[in-house]
Amino acid sequence: MKMSSDKEIKFIYVAGPITPRGIKSANPAIEYLFNVRDLTRAGLELLKRGFRPFCPALDFLYFLLLREHEHVTEPMIKHFSKDWLRKCDALLLTPNWENSSGTLEEKKLAEKLNLPIFFSIKEIEEYNARIKEKNNDAQRL
Repeated sequence: MKMSSDKEIKFIYVAGPITPRGIKSANPAIEYLFNVRDLTRAGLELLKRGFRPFCPALDFLYFLLLREHEHVTEPMIKHFSKDWLRKCDALLLTPNWENSSGTLEEKKLAEKLNLPIFFSIKEIEEYNARIKEKNNDAQRL
């Protein structure tokens, strides 16, 4: 985890592999679904714990909703996702993140933005607990 400020983490960008790489299944379609499941599950866990996740694995829904003659391109989606990363308080990297070229780009952007980078939800909760304690100590002075 990389820390940057004394601000509690609320809005979290969930990053990890989406494009199949033959890690979870020999079938690319099934692996894609596993990857979407894993990132969406992380987003759901964050949501249940009171955080506000952005999960780029759900971008496929835009493609499903396209009407004839409408289009969305991969560069459009990547730009959209990076704009959301810029709005978030932190980046959560899910397992096997290092196998994703898109996630590596997102991590570089998060580092450039000096956002905290976490590898588990537990780390985020521990970080917030330390920030709360520090802020409480400061208020007592």
